[in-house]
Amino acid sequence: MRDAILCWQVCCKVIAKMGLPVVSRTALVVLGLLVAGALTQQLGLGSGLDRFLLDRSMAFNRAHHPVAVALDPVLVGIDEAFVQSIDEPLTLSHAYIARFLDAMVRAEPAVVGLDLALPEKGFETIRLTTQPGVDFHRLLTGALLRTTSTIPVVVAKIWDDEKGRFRDIHVDYATALAIHERPGEAHASAIFCNDPDGRIRIYPGRNCQPGASDVTFSGEMSAATGHRKDWAGLINYQLGAPFTYVSLQQVLAMEAAADVAGLQRLFKGKPVLLGTVLDDTDLLELPVALAAWRPGATRLPGVVAHAQTLRTMLNQGFIQPAPAIEAPLLSGVFALFWLRRSVVAKLLVFGAAALGLVWVCSQLLLGGVWLPPGAALLTGLAATAGRGALESWRNLRDKRRLTRTFSGYVSPSVMREIVAGGLGAHTKGLKLPVCVLFSDIRGFTTLSEQLAAEEVVALLNRYFARMTQVVHRHEGTVDKFIGDGLMAFFGAPNALPSPEKNAFAAAQEMLVSLAALNEELRSEGCPPVAIGIGLHSGSAVIGHIGSAERHAYTAIGDTVNMASRLESLCKELGYPVLCSQTVAAALGEACVLDPLGSQALKGHTPAKVFGWRPAVPPQPGTIALDPEIERKDNVHAS
Repeated sequence: MRDAILCWQVCCKVIAKMGLPVVSRTALVVLGLLVAGALTQQLGLGSGLDRFLLDRSMAFNRAHHPVAVALDPVLVGIDEAFVQSIDEPLTLSHAYIARFLDAMVRAEPAVVGLDLALPEKGFETIRLTTQPGVDFHRLLTGALLRTTSTIPVVVAKIWDDEKGRFRDIHVDYATALAIHERPGEAHASAIFCNDPDGRIRIYPGRNCQPGASDVTFSGEMSAATGHRKDWAGLINYQLGAPFTYVSLQQVLAMEAAADVAGLQRLFKGKPVLLGTVLDDTDLLELPVALAAWRPGATRLPGVVAHAQTLRTMLNQGFIQPAPAIEAPLLSGVFALFWLRRSVVAKLLVFGAAALGLVWVCSQLLLGGVWLPPGAALLTGLAATAGRGALESWRNLRDKRRLTRTFSGYVSPSVMREIVAGGLGAHTKGLKLPVCVLFSDIRGFTTLSEQLAAEEVVALLNRYFARMTQVVHRHEGTVDKFIGDGLMAFFGAPNALPSPEKNAFAAAQEMLVSLAALNEELRSEGCPPVAIGIGLHSGSAVIGHIGSAERHAYTAIGDTVNMASRLESLCKELGYPVLCSQTVAAALGEACVLDPLGSQALKGHTPAKVFGWRPAVPPQPGTIALDPEIERKDNVHAS
């Protein structure tokens, strides 16, 4: 908690230098993330990630940055071949252990460690039929006395889970081990402390030994070579090559042959550990693969863990944690990923920063320091993801608000493109094939003179509401309202297979909808309304017209002018719908139009015009007329 408070103070100073108000919401969020990161570190919430990264860093450094050692333990293994070669069970292998110890007297190692349980009983009365005169107890006791008189011997003290205490050894063996006064203990704990995931990473010091003892098997072996310290830290699994072992059979064969030179070549001046290397006995889970005879395996005999612990003591020492303040400060730095809104860029930067931090921690590990990055990475991930979620929520909220606010100002297709980011003030105009529709109320000037201004506005609103719905149903875009006129186009911003067919179907339904409106007006004592519609298709420039501050999504070009001119001829030619030759050609024979010949257009060259009117007056509530029915019933069909 003290570290969290210190980090809070440091972060306040950093924010002050950045010119941010401490009371701002952003600063408070960053500070909150900093404190959360510090608490994550203090409470060990990122310890699982730290352990994973530690193991990966250890394995990476072993593979790419191997560290040689000056003094390496030698393993003597009790393997399957030895077990198969003897007649008696391992509990009665006194004679072989005695011969091994005699071999060590000749080999002159620095220290001998026995990672096996010496018997609690003497077995003096047991005799083998093959060796009836051998007293196993006397044989082993004599070997211990001879060895300890010249070489330090440390025997592993084995914990008994059932009894909840260390196993005793026969008093004669204990006496033989202690009879020669040497620094340290000859009978020491072989207990290891497992991390929550079951792996061995930490030196088994006072924190995990019964009675808070600091007497450990590897520690006493190290002390016998002159390396005694108050050991603590992480076992350095980066050191040395994978272990090999010398078979106990080989050692016994060399002892039987009195091969002193061979024994000294293997063991002289080196720490020697004797233990089982069987695949099913005394196995521990280690962070990395350490046994050359079991490549890739991390579940290995306990003697390998003792050997790596001793290797650490005799060389670079244990890996020490970084100063307590560094990890919370890192969390504070990664909490700054909350700042700035660019989520995609921030994710890329966070990924690069995370990889960089892991690499730095890996390099520090080579130097014997472990800086756990888990809390910082989790804080940065929370800051990045949290800000991303916040911005996503804000964008969604803004889009919904934008849709609600402007849905009445632009067509749904345009609104969808704006919300999706496809349309903006920067969008350049594009030349697209469209069909433009112009409609106008016939005699509106006279009608407006008969009604009050409020009534005129109400009528227009009712009329435009119906016509706009029709245009939208046929995937058209309402461009603008011009007095009593309406301009729409089909084919943009969303492309259509045949904009002309959509526009013509919309024109038909507009007449049906107008019939329904006129029925309502008659029932209210108001005069009916008549409209004219002009259709023309061709290329038009579609895009934003205006400035960045005020612009409109519209269509411009001769196609627009032509549609407007056609609409102005409706009253003169007596047709509610007029279209150009390009529209008639696109509609094809499925819809019969009346050819009206070449007509003079105001401000435009003459053009061929085609007219359409429904065969019977449109009935309220009906839909747009089917072109095939029109072919049969149109009184103007040719």
